Amino acid sequence: MQKRSDLSDVQKSMIIGFRAKGGSISETANFVNCSRAAVVKVYRAWQYGTIQNQRRGTCGAPRAIDGRGERRLRRCVRANRRATVEQLAETLLRIHS
Repeated sequence: MQKRSDLSDVQKSMIIGFRAKGGSISETANFVNCSRAAVVKVYRAWQYGTIQNQRRGTCGAPRAIDGRGERRLRRCVRANRRATVEQLAETLLRIHS
């Protein structure tokens, strides 16, 4: 049995794929030949984004809103929680102009 630190990137990818397809922790550990704790730790790290996986990236299209616009949108939503999308868009356009 291998520990998480001993696993190769291929084995980590196998754990992530097997668990994502619905495999149990024990089945995954037997499939990859590692400890159950390693399976749990690798999958949890992947879920919370500490393991970088290229397939989880964006499609390459530019973001519709940048960081500054996102902060501006948050402020508008906080100011009026019951506003509709149209009202928020109108407010943002008025502020931006």
